[in-house]
Amino acid sequence: MTLDDALQNIASVHQQHSIKCFLAIKELKNKFDWPESEWLTIGSLTKLEEPNFGIDILQNNNVHFNVVSSRRHWILSHAIYPYAYFTMQEWFQSDEATNIFNYYLSQCSDNNEYLNHNISVLFAFIDAWHLIITEDQKLRFIERFCEFVTATFYGNNHTSFALPSHLNLITKPDCKAVLDACLINPGFWGHNLIALASICKQELSICCKIKNKLLKNLHEQCFWEFEDDEDNPIIHYKSPQETSNKSSELSCRQLLLGKPSNLHQITLAESIAFLFSKNWVKNSQKSNLVDVLDYYSRQC
Repeated sequence: MTLDDALQNIASVHQQHSIKCFLAIKELKNKFDWPESEWLTIGSLTKLEEPNFGIDILQNNNVHFNVVSSRRHWILSHAIYPYAYFTMQEWFQSDEATNIFNYYLSQCSDNNEYLNHNISVLFAFIDAWHLIITEDQKLRFIERFCEFVTATFYGNNHTSFALPSHLNLITKPDCKAVLDACLINPGFWGHNLIALASICKQELSICCKIKNKLLKNLHEQCFWEFEDDEDNPIIHYKSPQETSNKSSELSCRQLLLGKPSNLHQITLAESIAFLFSKNWVKNSQKSNLVDVLDYYSRQC
């Protein structure tokens, strides 16, 4: 799976995950020395949910429309396509990409959204931006980013659930406390762990205020009263045991190369491998992380 492949895949459910999967595979390749044939099999998991869209919408210097910047967010908030593409293109031409990303990042800290795709996918786009080389890649990036923000922000995807009335939560949870909460409830397909890994990867590049708010939101979400059993996976953790990098690798491999089921096999495996490698994660938590990998391997 290449960056060009990821930039030409489109969402068929809600948000596009291929860019996040591309980056996850890239990181997993740095950790695990597996045959290229297996990486091709892993990359093909994205095809289960995200078809390739090999049509170029934006062309070089093709902003022939009267794009009015003052109406930018009205156009994007109402998802007026295809005009929204040209509106987003004009924004990238008239402003720094960092300012565009920060505009949506501030909304992530203000709104606690179910599954936290607003965080994990946004951070994937931010990371992928630094890998863009050609003008064609930049235009495909703008197309996919435009689709992502119109589907995710401006109140177009707000879903949240209530907290138990008797619950007393930590006021300022750190990564360790949030990991404990994520292990109590990893969420649908481990999305809480995926979100935690996304935040921890970015903690040096975002301000403390936003990081703390993102962690607080995620910590709360681990205790939401969900209605669907899939949002409350019941994982029977084994007695904490000494775990090694090899045991983590074997469990990641089983999840990734077992039955093809869901593209989150990629992002969950990479997120757990990332958390497993952190020196602040306790051995008991590492043991639990391997149990999560094994649980989802059986779900495939």
